[in-house]
Amino acid sequence: MNYKSTILKFIRTLVTTSLLLVVAGFLVYVYAPEQYYTPAFPFLLVFFLLATLIIFHYMYKAVEKRPMRFVNIFMLTTMLKLLAYMAVMVTYALLNREDARAFVITFFILYVIFTSVEVIALLRVNSEFMQKGDISNK
Repeated sequence: MNYKSTILKFIRTLVTTSLLLVVAGFLVYVYAPEQYYTPAFPFLLVFFLLATLIIFHYMYKAVEKRPMRFVNIFMLTTMLKLLAYMAVMVTYALLNREDARAFVITFFILYVIFTSVEVIALLRVNSEFMQKGDISNK
């Protein structure tokens, strides 16, 4: 397993997920009442795509250096991510009260989807490192 092939595969997964979400967002925009769609959706999509990619890169490099510490690094990263995401969500909701409900619901849905993609990919990476025996003295 090398970084380049892993990151390219992850980017393909992120782009595919994002395209499916664009279609879903378009359907919500066209068919659902206006109150269920946030104008921030395209920005949220880009935000989550980039944040997930950056976090995956960081986690991959951390696991590559010290596979036995995966759980510790994962938990710390998840906690920091939750705090940062909460700050973004609360700030937007306070500044745009009329859009707060749709924004928070959309934010949560995107969080769950992108976090699921990230966790599945990271578990595969960690499993491959552990199976290859890349844990020697790390």
